[in-house]
Amino acid sequence: MKHNDFRKHIPNALTSLNMLSGLAAVLLLLEHSHPHKTLFVTGLVLLGGIADFFDGFLARRWGVSSEMGKQLDSFADLVTFGIAPVALVNYITQCGHSLLVIFASLLYVAAGAFRLARYNLSDFSKHFMGLPITIAGVVLTMFSAAFFHLTPSAQPPAYTGIAMTAALVLLSIMMVSKRKIPRILG
Repeated sequence: MKHNDFRKHIPNALTSLNMLSGLAAVLLLLEHSHPHKTLFVTGLVLLGGIADFFDGFLARRWGVSSEMGKQLDSFADLVTFGIAPVALVNYITQCGHSLLVIFASLLYVAAGAFRLARYNLSDFSKHFMGLPITIAGVVLTMFSAAFFHLTPSAQPPAYTGIAMTAALVLLSIMMVSKRKIPRILG
């Protein structure tokens, strides 16, 4: 096996790590007895973010980018930065009681999917159009985890749902916006 042949698999392996991190975060939130699950979920989303950065960076740097990798990356991003952060928000707000948080969660995932599809269908090599879902997901996860750990009681205050809804809607709007964001790295 040539040296180049081995390198072409590394970006897709990192993409898979990204996706598995997001899936593990969701599954951990379903586990009832884990005492520090929000910290682990945050760590898993951040791990997914690191893998997401390096998969694209290495694929471009080594000239091994492919359409398959681009599509796989979008599926991974939707899991790790779309579904996992929304699962965390719903865990934190105990959202079964708030239709507003549920609606905003659905809006966020739909906006993220739209943003990923728009990215895959266009050439945004010099800039991003709209906030990348990776950034939105990391911001939402960090905001949610900080909110959870700064809340003094086990029962979330009434304003938690409002704060999470506002964050979800704002990030959704930013993802689908047509604002050009310069590509700083890679």
